[in-house]
Amino acid sequence: MSEVPRSLWRRWSLVGPAVVLVAAVAVQGLSGFRETPRTRELHLARRVPSAIPGWQGRDVPLGPNEFVANAATKILNYDDYVNREFVRTGQRFGVYVAYWGPGKMPTRFVASHTPDRCWTENGWRCLEMKFRERRTVAGTALLPGEWRVFAPPDGGPPTYVLYWHLVDGKPSVTSGRFNAIPDPVDWWKDTVQQVLRGSREQYFVRLTCNVPLETIWDDGGVREVLRELQGLALAPDLQVKAEGDQ
Repeated sequence: MSEVPRSLWRRWSLVGPAVVLVAAVAVQGLSGFRETPRTRELHLARRVPSAIPGWQGRDVPLGPNEFVANAATKILNYDDYVNREFVRTGQRFGVYVAYWGPGKMPTRFVASHTPDRCWTENGWRCLEMKFRERRTVAGTALLPGEWRVFAPPDGGPPTYVLYWHLVDGKPSVTSGRFNAIPDPVDWWKDTVQQVLRGSREQYFVRLTCNVPLETIWDDGGVREVLRELQGLALAPDLQVKAEGDQ
């Protein structure tokens, strides 16, 4: 049997998923409207500590000025977020948490704003990477996260990153690989799933530091932040109800 030309494979790689998508839309149309689960009221600014022992904390805008910050808010379209930085002599520790309730945003869109994709598109270089990195806090395992070291465009000191993109409480399909280029299969799977089920609940949690995170992991103040993140999203067995779920 002769080898199928690559051009034919590329054509079917586009046509095949498109047929599946049309079928999914038809099925969704026949099934009628579904009830979207309720968005949780998390009050992230209260859940993540604003002051921890040994560090000075402050809230940080998502952009360098009000215009950029407002634009970022519209683009990300989250239901709730907190972006907080803690500083002590020679060290900076950042915590960013964003939440999208069910029906809010496609998972492929949120995945496009991870450091792998967003930072590299803005000139950052990834120097080191580890996939599905496992950490514990007070003897309890966290969900696997993505560990990176990034160098900024200006050639300054590196930033150490550990992040999670969680969909329905589990690491997203982009977990376990460097997500600088969208995977076409994942894109189509998410498109079809969104049509059939709607967008699912999502968290994005990112820790950043100007020194290796391992060097501050056992710090008492940092542990206070990590324990809150455990109960919020990173350790399912410890998750506590949000104020709106009481």
